[in-house]
Amino acid sequence: MQQKTPGVTVLLPVYNAEKYLPEAIESIINQTFKDFELLIINDGSTDGSLRVIKSYDDSRIRILNLKQNVGLVKALNVGLSEVHSEYIIRADADDICLPNRIERQVAFMQQNQHIGACGSWFDNMDNS
Repeated sequence: MQQKTPGVTVLLPVYNAEKYLPEAIESIINQTFKDFELLIINDGSTDGSLRVIKSYDDSRIRILNLKQNVGLVKALNVGLSEVHSEYIIRADADDICLPNRIERQVAFMQQNQHIGACGSWFDNMDNS
């Protein structure tokens, strides 16, 4: 049986982000919008990032584990080559997404099909 292609892929590149990663992943897997794949590109992390990623048991998470660090742009390009969904959402390993982020962005894009990309507002929580 062929698996259904998700409507959204969330691209999450990770490099040595063990400290922030649990909150970032949980903010994505707890979204109100459920038809997504979380594609995590581990860019050769040398800390516990891969262990944190593998600790999640969620069928929507897919891991691309790069053996060595290639940098953000190349890691994202590796991830983009694996996307088959209609929409791509970018998040970073230290981002915390509001629970309705994906739902609101997908609704906006569906209602405004003449627009090719949209972003979202952010708030800097503290200097660290």
